[in-house]
Amino acid sequence: MLSDELIAKIGDSLDAMSPKPASRRELDVLVSRIEGKIRAAQERGATYAEIAKQMSESGYPIKTNTLRLAVQRRRKQTPDTQKQGGRNAARRKPLQTRNGGSSAVQRPDTKKP
Repeated sequence: MLSDELIAKIGDSLDAMSPKPASRRELDVLVSRIEGKIRAAQERGATYAEIAKQMSESGYPIKTNTLRLAVQRRRKQTPDTQKQGGRNAARRKPLQTRNGGSSAVQRPDTKKP
């Protein structure tokens, strides 16, 4: 049965819940500003779980997977980490036309405007 004691206990436990990050954008800003420190910690052997725990203890509650995904999103956005042309760019052959020429070559009977 519902008692005043149970209601108070539930209310207190709800009050004790840690706040969640305000938004994905806020998290992306945080990760972009401390990305170098996150990478340095990983190079020293720290895991995402340990880094997330440290961040939570410092006042920003975050779960391990949320941190991992945010860091991965950030690394995908960084142009120096992207490969030119994608994964299979080196293996691709240029498109061939029916007469055996490359499709990038303009035929002589076509006029440029």
